[in-house]
Amino acid sequence: MRAFMSSHIGKKRSRNPTNMESLMQGMLAKQDSFLNNNLTGGGIYEQPFIDNENLQPLEDNDNDMSNAVEDDDDDVIFIKEQPVYLASPAVPASDNYTSTTSKKFKKQRTISLPQLPHAKLLYQGRREARGQNNDELLHLTGSSSRTLDGNRALSLRVVYSASPDDISERIYSSVSPPGSSTASASSDSVSSKEGMATATGASLNGSNPHKRSLRRLSAPRLAARLVGKKPRTKKRENFKTDKDGHYIYRQDDVFGGGRFLVKGLLGQGTFGKVLKCSDSGDFATSNPFKLNSNMVAVKVIRAIDRYREAAKTELRVLQAIRENDITGQYQCLMLQECFEYRHHVCIVTDLLGKSVYDFMCSNGVARFPGSHVQAMAKQLIRSVCFLHDLGIIHTDLKPENVVLCDESYVEKDLPPSVIRGLSTRRREASGGRRKLLKNPEIKVIDFGSAVFHKEYHPPVISTRHYRAPEIVLGLGWSFPCDVWSIACVLVELVTGESLYPTHENLEHMAMMQRVNGEPFPPKIVGKMFYKSSHNLGNLPSDLNSTVVKHFDKKTLSLQWPEKNKRGDYLTKDKSIRRVMDNCDRLDFLITSKVKADYGDWLSIDWNISPEKNWALIKSRILSERKTSGTTAGDLNKETFLFWYWFIDLCRKMFEFDPTKRITAREALDHKWFNLGILDEGITSFGEL
Repeated sequence: MRAFMSSHIGKKRSRNPTNMESLMQGMLAKQDSFLNNNLTGGGIYEQPFIDNENLQPLEDNDNDMSNAVEDDDDDVIFIKEQPVYLASPAVPASDNYTSTTSKKFKKQRTISLPQLPHAKLLYQGRREARGQNNDELLHLTGSSSRTLDGNRALSLRVVYSASPDDISERIYSSVSPPGSSTASASSDSVSSKEGMATATGASLNGSNPHKRSLRRLSAPRLAARLVGKKPRTKKRENFKTDKDGHYIYRQDDVFGGGRFLVKGLLGQGTFGKVLKCSDSGDFATSNPFKLNSNMVAVKVIRAIDRYREAAKTELRVLQAIRENDITGQYQCLMLQECFEYRHHVCIVTDLLGKSVYDFMCSNGVARFPGSHVQAMAKQLIRSVCFLHDLGIIHTDLKPENVVLCDESYVEKDLPPSVIRGLSTRRREASGGRRKLLKNPEIKVIDFGSAVFHKEYHPPVISTRHYRAPEIVLGLGWSFPCDVWSIACVLVELVTGESLYPTHENLEHMAMMQRVNGEPFPPKIVGKMFYKSSHNLGNLPSDLNSTVVKHFDKKTLSLQWPEKNKRGDYLTKDKSIRRVMDNCDRLDFLITSKVKADYGDWLSIDWNISPEKNWALIKSRILSERKTSGTTAGDLNKETFLFWYWFIDLCRKMFEFDPTKRITAREALDHKWFNLGILDEGITSFGEL
């Protein structure tokens, strides 16, 4: 296990199952004691984990940690000590994401995050917050000329089909293994402003890629030519394209100069297809950071000019990520190489596992435990923080684009009453069991819609359910739209359901107001009217017909449900029910789902302080005990605080006005990440 559950487990691990079971029981007993502030005798912290008077998480004290008595570590459970590599003091972290010169040990106190190495909880990028001001909100469209210039500077190398008639293997890779001379030539060939690499390489050693040369012959072909024998050739390639520019998928097709063998279809869309391929090239075995030895994912873009142009922007984004995070510590999809093959742009990346969305669909209970939600949230926000510091906006964050690094899980049988309530599809997919991940480590993928901050901004981006209000209203959008999408993802992980199950603008806006518990601010509605009337910026083509007409120009309020002049409802009953039944104010919505784990005593109202919330909960618990004689189950103060501050973070991420929305940098420092919770996600970590 990369994370030590306690220091004595890291020193010695028993192989006896009976001993391990008793040890685990002892650990959980101590953890429960620790959570309830009853740890006595030789604890490593002078202060309790939670300030019971103020109901606030205590701040970390590095001096207290440094003075901790090592002999007492065995008394604390899920407190881990791991090496942390910090950037060299001589090189600012904002200028170098990969320098790792000084080594330091630090204990992580947060109980909910022992599943992750401590290094994956840190972020040492640029310190400035990424937001957008009022001027950008009104006018931001980005520069299309910057995008075109950047794409023109990108030089794609061409890979030709392997053929018995061609004695030259004309295979060129755009990204070579780190440290190779090809990599140096590639990175130096073209550079862009602001330090973003925009090229994936020029012709090898400056030579003409179409010119045949003996020195470009492979060793077997050169030897065969010298002795006058016919060289052994690779399997003939059978790669076909339809009239719409799509690659026609067939199992066991060979392409890329005989290098890639198609093993399966991972996905497809208007952009093209993503293939699971076996890679026979040298890069597959020489790259130390590659997850699978010879299996890769190859994104084959449609052989249509506009899709090729979009693919070039994606390549520049991936190249910027790779150059600033060569080891992949910020958990973004890593580019291996790219090339052009028969007019298709082909992007080769690591082959990763199942998406979070697919895992939820195959689970008897789609909701994740709170500890897993917190671990995924920390990683997701950290990755987005890294992207924003590079000037990159992902624009399409959703559970489908977050993948699991480790798909292993433990299963628990669900009660018959729960199984009966499952849909037929979910019951068959899950087998009537709940799956709990052993390791909640994730990666962010799919940068096909990502843009650089100062480049062209399309009028509409993001998948509908995760689309920020400024996009729907036709305002300028920037980094804050990613923060809104993250909040939608986090709520979905907690509830197991999409927060905004709709496909049209009016319903979506009505749902947003219901979840936020307030109407759209007049400020941003007024800007929408101004932009629409003056035709400013890149406005969605349906803005007037599906958005503007639903707002009152005098009150600047959304008219929903719609009524005619006689007062009759124009909005269909089905639409009204969809909004009212699926959406509620966020604090009520979250607690209604979490009650399934902690009982009906848990309730949170974000309009009153945490102290008053907890006082009301305690009064209900006492009342229940007096009337029925039952206990309050697993609910305790720490559990309440965990969910209270989770809702607080989501509320700040769901701010309507993007200029006031919390930034990814600020979200990383939110007090929720200083709180912990003991649940099935913790107890299943590393379980065999």
